[in-house]
Amino acid sequence: MELTPIPQNFKNSVDWILGAYEDAGVEFPDGFQKDAIQNAVGARKTNKNKWNGFKCDISVVETDKGQYLIVEDSGTVGLMGKNRSAEEINGLMARGESLPSSERLSRFTSMFNSGGNTTGGGLFGAGKSVYSVASQTYTYYFDSLREDGLYVANVNKRGQVNSVAFENDEAKKFIYDETGLAEKKTAGTRVIIESPKSELVNAIKNGDIIPYIQESWWIIIQRLTNDSAITVNGKPVLGPNDIKAGTHVFELQNPETYTQGYKVKHFGFYVFDDGNNKWSGMSYYRKGMKIGEIDLKDIPKKLDKKFWGYVEVDEAWEEELSEIEDRVHFGVSKGKKNKASYQNLKNYCSNKVKDNLVEWGYIKDKESEDKKLKDEMKQIAEDIQDLFDRLGFEDLGKGPKKPDFDVRWQNIKYPEEGNERVTTGDVIRFSVRIRSSYSTDKNFEYKLAVVNPQTGLEKFTIDKEKIKINSNTTKVLDFKHTVSKDNSEYLAENRIVLRVKVIGSGKEKKKELPYFYDIDRPDNSRENVSLVLHECEFPRPNSRRINFGESLKNVSYLIENKRSSLLNYRLNVSIHNVSDPAPKLVDIVSLTGEIKPYEEAVVSCADEIAFNKETYEGYLTEGVLELRARLIANADDDQYEKGDKITIYYYKLFLNVDEKNGKNDSFDVQSVDAPDDYRRSWYAAGNGRTITVNVGHVAYLNVSDYPDIQHEYMREQMLKQYVLLYLAEGKYDMFREQEKDFAALEPQEAADQVLNKIESVYHQSLR
Repeated sequence: MELTPIPQNFKNSVDWILGAYEDAGVEFPDGFQKDAIQNAVGARKTNKNKWNGFKCDISVVETDKGQYLIVEDSGTVGLMGKNRSAEEINGLMARGESLPSSERLSRFTSMFNSGGNTTGGGLFGAGKSVYSVASQTYTYYFDSLREDGLYVANVNKRGQVNSVAFENDEAKKFIYDETGLAEKKTAGTRVIIESPKSELVNAIKNGDIIPYIQESWWIIIQRLTNDSAITVNGKPVLGPNDIKAGTHVFELQNPETYTQGYKVKHFGFYVFDDGNNKWSGMSYYRKGMKIGEIDLKDIPKKLDKKFWGYVEVDEAWEEELSEIEDRVHFGVSKGKKNKASYQNLKNYCSNKVKDNLVEWGYIKDKESEDKKLKDEMKQIAEDIQDLFDRLGFEDLGKGPKKPDFDVRWQNIKYPEEGNERVTTGDVIRFSVRIRSSYSTDKNFEYKLAVVNPQTGLEKFTIDKEKIKINSNTTKVLDFKHTVSKDNSEYLAENRIVLRVKVIGSGKEKKKELPYFYDIDRPDNSRENVSLVLHECEFPRPNSRRINFGESLKNVSYLIENKRSSLLNYRLNVSIHNVSDPAPKLVDIVSLTGEIKPYEEAVVSCADEIAFNKETYEGYLTEGVLELRARLIANADDDQYEKGDKITIYYYKLFLNVDEKNGKNDSFDVQSVDAPDDYRRSWYAAGNGRTITVNVGHVAYLNVSDYPDIQHEYMREQMLKQYVLLYLAEGKYDMFREQEKDFAALEPQEAADQVLNKIESVYHQSLR
């Protein structure tokens, strides 16, 4: 028995696209541009977001053969692959064999061969069928100059193609004879649509198609290089102006994980009180292409159509979202919005939008009350610090400073370089470096243990010792850990946790080193890179004021690579004017370097940054500046591409003026609702000084109906913890009595002295 392909009505088999556009609520020119451009984007040479030389043009031309709509891409691979006959392709498809993505010519010649697209947003969508429905005669020609130099051409006339594509001179003659057009001269593919529908022609000629392209592709447009473009009739489509110039603006500064397995790369939210926003709603983009809008919750009626926003997620999340898209990439298929990939996206965006609307005052709820409490606590903190200043106490200091001691991993060696997976008997080798900056010798205690990160419970103690480290010296300790089921959780993530503390002070530092016992590391468990200002010496203690003729000295940054791969970075440091829309004033330095996995480095950027009058007075004579550091990938790796922004760190300076925020930099304040915690308040010492008030404590709740009394309660608690911060950080002068050395007092005497100081300061605060 000999079988033949089932007869079909080609027109009906492709007209579903028109209905799908209509169901999605979009005009045909909008749907056409999205599918046509994504076909070109999907033909790029690389999936690494490189756009060098890429072009896609949509235009209308007239020849002596008639009117044609042309979609042409350049800087792409062209229709590569074997020039198979239609009969051979039909045979492959009849046997259920799929054509790989490298067989672009065969896939383009046939129907229903899609997928495998790694550089564009298209998967199983309208694809090339959109060219047929764009023609009144359901006919389009296509030609391609391939990377290998072969020139090919063919036609699709209502589903009928020439059995084998024409090649070289024969292809050139075919295109010219049929369309009156010369052959394509640049590498890539050209689609020539015969007798295009009038609504498409009009949209291209009068420019109505351009806003559709801008909204669908603005992310790609802003990434295009100088030699790349998306054009209409040869004129580049530019990104729209002022799309982010809202009354209120929020942009995610660094990627963040929403929940396990779901990571957000970019998020922006823009409110326009005057309603001048070009777009509205919250949209999600995949591979730089707008897909659809997200149903947000809790949007105030007064903001209806007065905001827009966008979100991009990581590749794994994008892949899940692609599985629930409708066939024309304009949203989620009916009945699939309950899938976790969409629900997590919706919840993330709703939460982020609500957080900002509360902060901006558009929504009033418990969270706004929390903000009111935080503002009240900040005011109390400033008052307390002013009091301590009037009483003549030594200032704890502000901003970055060298730690009294630091701890780092060094020389980490897994059994397989760059792979944290281990098995029974494997040995993990590493060193621990402890550096003491104390002015006296100190006794330290360290503990190395294997911990289950899911439960926080210790599985095994590797080592625990007490050691003495002399003043301003460094000690390096070498270790190895042999993995076994006795000392590690099998088929799970384990972490080697190092804790180092100074005996007698309570100061402790913690470091973690993960490994995965006979399992691969999940992508979502990958840590990031942190950047902080390590040291910056100002002309006067405890003040960020800098005058003309003065300098910042010994500026350095701490970079921590919390990843399993080598970090190749570039660090750019500059001075910016906070009040200027184009704020950069001076470039300080641009440095490159490498940091090994799970290690950190202090990068010295400048011995001195001078603030000369002649340099700055052309921009401002006084005001707020920022010392800005930007960490950028200097090479491709498994997480970043060269040129990607990794993270930033901004630090305010006050040029020729005193600080505007009072003395509230000595410590941060926060509240927690912890009714089961017996403590009314507590502190955390060190560079991240924090005083915490427990607003769930019964003592706080007992005065909740009396705001003035509650205010005084918080004030007393914060004052007490501020005194204890002095004790924790070794500022003993405030506890001195009758020339007695506080450190030499007996425990009971010392305790009495601290309590007396708390009562004394509180008493003076009431005067």
